[in-house]
Amino acid sequence: MMAIVYITTSNEKEALKIGTYIVKERLAACSNIISNMKSVYWWEGNLENDEEAILILKTVEEKVDEIIIKVKEIHSYENPCIIAIPIIKASNSYLNWLKGEIK
Repeated sequence: MMAIVYITTSNEKEALKIGTYIVKERLAACSNIISNMKSVYWWEGNLENDEEAILILKTVEEKVDEIIIKVKEIHSYENPCIIAIPIIKASNSYLNWLKGEIK
């Protein structure tokens, strides 16, 4: 099964660094970055209001655990948001491409 891994990062530069690493390692076929996301959240008893970037990785379910480990090793956050979301359907041609790019 395919999966999308949603990750929040401190900025576009960090998202690009992580996304490039994961794709080069063939753990994901593609990464997308969405900059300038506004985030409001609780952290250590304080209500935070930050600007972050979203990193989206397209992969297969079998690589998700390895992606989580690698991202946690290089991410600047102590407790980064890393969420895997299953993809229930995709075009066959896209699925074949994705599987072919992941080792």
